[in-house]
Amino acid sequence: MLMKMVDDLTMCGGPAKPLAAAESACLILTSTTTPAAIGKVFRIEAGEHVLGRGADAGFQINDHGVSRRHARITRTPEGGFHLVDLGSTNGTYLNGVRIASAELHEGDRVQIGTVTVLRFSMRELVEQGEEQLRQALSAARVGIWDWNAVTGAVTWSEQVDRLLGLPVGSLSGRPTDLGEVVQPGDLKRVREALATALAQRAHLDVEYRIEVTGARGRWLSCKGDVLCDETGAPVRITGTVMDITERKLAEQELRRQALIFESLCEGVVITDRGGRIIDWNASAEKMFGRGKAEALGQTLSALLHPGQEDKRTGEVLAALESQGRWTGELDFQRPDGAQCSCESVVAPLRDAEGRTIAHILVHRDTTERRLLQSRLQVADRLASVGTLGAGVAHEINNPLAYMLVNLHLVSERLERFKSSALGAEVEPLQQVVRETVEGAERIASIVRDLKTFARGQQEDKLGPVDASKAVELACKMADNVIKHRARLVTQFEPVPAVQGSESRLCQVFLNLLLNAAHAIPEGDAREHEIRVVIRAHGANEVVVEVRDTGVGMTPEVRARVFDPFFTTKPVGEGTGLGLSICHGIIDSMGGRIGVDSTPGKGSTFRVFLGIAGTPMEARSEPEPLPAVGRARILVVDDEPYVTRALQRSLSPEHEVATVNGARAALKLLEQGNRYDLILCDVMMPGMTGMDLYAELNRSAPDQAQRVVFMTGGAFTPRALSFLQEVPNPKLSKPLDMRQLRALVGRSSQLQGSASNDAASPPVVLAQGGAR
Repeated sequence: MLMKMVDDLTMCGGPAKPLAAAESACLILTSTTTPAAIGKVFRIEAGEHVLGRGADAGFQINDHGVSRRHARITRTPEGGFHLVDLGSTNGTYLNGVRIASAELHEGDRVQIGTVTVLRFSMRELVEQGEEQLRQALSAARVGIWDWNAVTGAVTWSEQVDRLLGLPVGSLSGRPTDLGEVVQPGDLKRVREALATALAQRAHLDVEYRIEVTGARGRWLSCKGDVLCDETGAPVRITGTVMDITERKLAEQELRRQALIFESLCEGVVITDRGGRIIDWNASAEKMFGRGKAEALGQTLSALLHPGQEDKRTGEVLAALESQGRWTGELDFQRPDGAQCSCESVVAPLRDAEGRTIAHILVHRDTTERRLLQSRLQVADRLASVGTLGAGVAHEINNPLAYMLVNLHLVSERLERFKSSALGAEVEPLQQVVRETVEGAERIASIVRDLKTFARGQQEDKLGPVDASKAVELACKMADNVIKHRARLVTQFEPVPAVQGSESRLCQVFLNLLLNAAHAIPEGDAREHEIRVVIRAHGANEVVVEVRDTGVGMTPEVRARVFDPFFTTKPVGEGTGLGLSICHGIIDSMGGRIGVDSTPGKGSTFRVFLGIAGTPMEARSEPEPLPAVGRARILVVDDEPYVTRALQRSLSPEHEVATVNGARAALKLLEQGNRYDLILCDVMMPGMTGMDLYAELNRSAPDQAQRVVFMTGGAFTPRALSFLQEVPNPKLSKPLDMRQLRALVGRSSQLQGSASNDAASPPVVLAQGGAR
């Protein structure tokens, strides 16, 4: 570049005159060991001119490689110029060729010594060109530098000092080592660049920070060309120096801004004033699922909703024009099919004069937040259902309690007439009673299911269960629905007993069978099939499969089939709780449930259950209850039918007193009455069973130990917490009369009369969960 500047400036005098008309010529110094001297002009007048290092040389060159009298230039009478080597040590070269003598022509390059190069010119106004060159270098804030590949020394022109704001002579006028000038962190890279340029004889272009007092941290850009000696070996690199500190700081700021732009979690999109995308960051690319190359030149709305009319861009631009800002939400589908949403803010980007030059769109992904909000809404609905379910359970279980107690009492009395003359009429009545009991127990099971779903509780004890029995019972119950839609095929392999609850498993399989039937349209039952398969799955599991040939499910429906309240049935035909309850029941048993489905080809539900630790064959029937003594029992319940039913059922063997409130019970106890067993309802108006227990702990602790809590459903946080913490036995309504009689029998055996053994330990019963 420097050489071109020299060439251009030395040609400023216009077209060259004919040789004979040339009045003067010159040699322009283009390379030297003293960079400050580059551009110096030696005018050639008439006569001889000696080039050398000695004091008597007309053109004195400060280069140790130049002989004292190195070469001579003579102007001939014809106006030509003749160059002669004077027996120099290192030789004289003309345009790279060593010569003894030669004629000079415009533009010839003369090299003497090791690095000194002069350019021959017969143009006029060379001195003016020299001055213009110096002025141009100063105006361009360009200095000159030279690096000696042999010694490693660097020399600088005075302009370098001026560029860095240093006193003249700080760098110029003396050789320096790279280590004195280049910051240590950049030194290795600079030396590698110099070595590469020498090895490849290529142009050098390197940038680095300097380590000079008064200019630390400033950036220099050094460019240069490789110069060779007489043997052609590269020995120097000479070129220009520029201070690029401001440019580097600007680049660093741009990089910082770019890093901030790319590292933002929000998706940032830059558009032109017409709404077409000109840039966006990595977060936007990830959020929208599209590459930048695909987005450039399109509006965001057209990109996210291809093939649809773009109304949004016009709305945004209009809002920016009138209000200076736009906010809203965007819903879109990524190429992978995911449905997403984001909050968007659009604002104008303005220049220093306040003119809008672009628009910036900032997008925050709200997909997860919306999903969380949806889940919270479901959780809120579940909490409401839980509270409602517990309350409904309490109201339903109270009448169920006395219904079942009375039914058991009727069944026992009918049993006594079987051997009498009325025996033939008793059997049908007993069947009616059994069916009624089964119906009432199914109602109780439904209530428990609602509580299990809402509270996540498993109320039945788990034990070894014959899975085939649960499936067979479910098949019988669903047969009336299935037979109008499909053939029912069962395929049971011999499998071990599973860990679970038979009634709960029956409910799960009944739900799956009914769902399978509903997936098959009514019509020709011979064309469709529901197949139930029981088989072993590995060494520790049993799997029950319910397969149908119904309509099947799409992947979207299959992904949500176990979600609470999700249903594909019309309004009024489904609540969306059935499969969710099934999932909760199986999960509470330590199993798992899954589904495979293909639209138009049917579905297969699989229930995986763990094998029970106790083989089914090892289970024994419960032993008959032993005969027990007469116990004193107090029944406390706000439902009169419950107290009457229990009194009727227990009074033949025991002394039973009843009251319909906790305060009445407390009054009896304050009067000195003592009981072997106090059957007390938890939830009662006025004074609750919990309040009665607290008062007994204070006034009659022996009686507090004898309290057995009955509950039809604890639906307040206080009641739930109380039943979880209180050590006393608990009974769920509707009551299991066999369990109740066993409890009364143990009470009578262990404690005898309450009046004689008030300090005896409390009755111990296997504890159930809070109900």
